Amino acid sequence: MYADFGLLWDAHRDAECILVDMPIGLARDAVRRADVEVRKRLGPRRSSVFNCPVRAAVHAPDKATAKALNRKAVGKSLSEQSLNIMKKIREIDLFLSSHPEAQDRLFESHPELCFAMAAGGPLTHPKRKAAGAAERCEVLGRFVPEPAGLVARVREAYPASRVAGDDVLDALMLAVTAGGGAANLRPVPDPVEKDETGLPMAVWYREFDNA
Repeated sequence: MYADFGLLWDAHRDAECILVDMPIGLARDAVRRADVEVRKRLGPRRSSVFNCPVRAAVHAPDKATAKALNRKAVGKSLSEQSLNIMKKIREIDLFLSSHPEAQDRLFESHPELCFAMAAGGPLTHPKRKAAGAAERCEVLGRFVPEPAGLVARVREAYPASRVAGDDVLDALMLAVTAGGGAANLRPVPDPVEKDETGLPMAVWYREFDNA
């Protein structure tokens, strides 16, 4: 658990790559192709992909202004899910602008896309359902021992209000994906789009031999 992204980077700056389930690269006046294409790939799990707010909305002073700016830019407001992670999106955006050395080792990813690649297709059950947790543990069990036991140990150390069980499985899937190394990561879309600051607007995954 890290209080902010800078502390996470300080602890893992020697890593070859770090995957985060958070938008990197912010469009100015359009919905990102990455969000649209990942949603298409996920089929029954497409609702897990939120449209990333435009840059002006991310740096707005409050939620009402953010919603208005996003509606002006792309004709759509923002969901509560998007608004709830706005602070973290802004934190990472500011971090990357001040730490260019991190830009080629920090990658946006999405757990559901990575699970789909590992399983050979989108998963059947929502992650917050018991069947969904079991399905994800089955996929992860091909790569790491006893993922359900790991969730139980995290649950003993942290309350659900701080770390949800499905978040532990998501993080573990991203760790498994990152374990293949940066050279094996593939982007959606390909070729990669970049935002006005030069950051990639892409969601990264890797192919799995056993998919």
